[in-house]
Amino acid sequence: MMMKNCMDIDECEREPLLCRGGICLNTEGSYECECPTGFSLSTDGSACEDVNECQLSENLCRNGKCVNMAGTYQCTCDTGYQATPDRQGCVDIDECTIMNGGCETHCTNSEGSYECSCSEGYALMPDLRTCADIDECEETPEICDGGQCTNIPGEYRCLCYDGFMASMDMRTCIDVNECDLNPNICLHGDCENTKGSFICHCQLGYFVKKGSTGCTDVDECEIGAHNCNMHAACINVPGSFKCRCRDGWIGDGIKCIDQDECSFEDHNCNPNADCVNTPGSYRCTCKDGFNGDGFSCSDMDECADNVNLCENGQCLNAPGGYRCECEMGFTPTEDSKACQGTEPLRPHGD
Repeated sequence: MMMKNCMDIDECEREPLLCRGGICLNTEGSYECECPTGFSLSTDGSACEDVNECQLSENLCRNGKCVNMAGTYQCTCDTGYQATPDRQGCVDIDECTIMNGGCETHCTNSEGSYECSCSEGYALMPDLRTCADIDECEETPEICDGGQCTNIPGEYRCLCYDGFMASMDMRTCIDVNECDLNPNICLHGDCENTKGSFICHCQLGYFVKKGSTGCTDVDECEIGAHNCNMHAACINVPGSFKCRCRDGWIGDGIKCIDQDECSFEDHNCNPNADCVNTPGSYRCTCKDGFNGDGFSCSDMDECADNVNLCENGQCLNAPGGYRCECEMGFTPTEDSKACQGTEPLRPHGD
């Protein structure tokens, strides 16, 4: 009996279209298809079909769109991202490294984007790129409360009024507490601090004089704010006044009564004068027979002044007066101021 030999059929050589898209490998009695990356064997095992990676995984091409291609895929990236060298992923573009992102001042990169910002004192313009100076003085008129605001590029300065002091950064005016700064500022009163100033609450007898600080003594005597007697002198003293009766008056100054210098012999009248009390004083009048102002009195020589005195006699001057020394046949009057005749003797029987 004759034996027949069986030879393997090389399907790959016989049918060149086998394993389309891949490599056909002959095997004993059959063949195998070896597919490249990105392809998979068809159901009947005769061809290599493209694998759609985009459908297999949702995690491909994050921050982009997955586009399937023969045997592979590529990513089309969203704005702000760029493809990796193998084009199979998307990475953030750091726009700030490229001309500072077009920002005038500060550029801050973020995932898929970036942001421009400005330094303090500047505001971002509508183009979201450039910066403009903020006029804080106009924007907030009370920003330098207690001072004048001056705008400068990127900031401002406060020029503070009297009663305020600038902070270290010159951006605030701080009230000065004058009461703590100078404990004696309201001498003779109590100091109350106010915004930008202070108030002195003065003790009785003191007032705040216009144009000055502190408490000034009230001159009660000058303004008539006293109760001294009309016959007393007002003497101003710090915070008050005193009353003193004038010469010729006695009392506490609030009440003054006339001092009778004549009764108390507290006068300078001449011994040959009479003291006459007057309100608040006295006057001196020389007694009869004396001449003078009362303080000085000299004897009046009546005999010399009037030669007709002591008719029928001789006039003799005496301190404060005179007397008559009569001739024979005349006798002095009772006051010795004149001479009177005596009646002659009558003969007996007449």
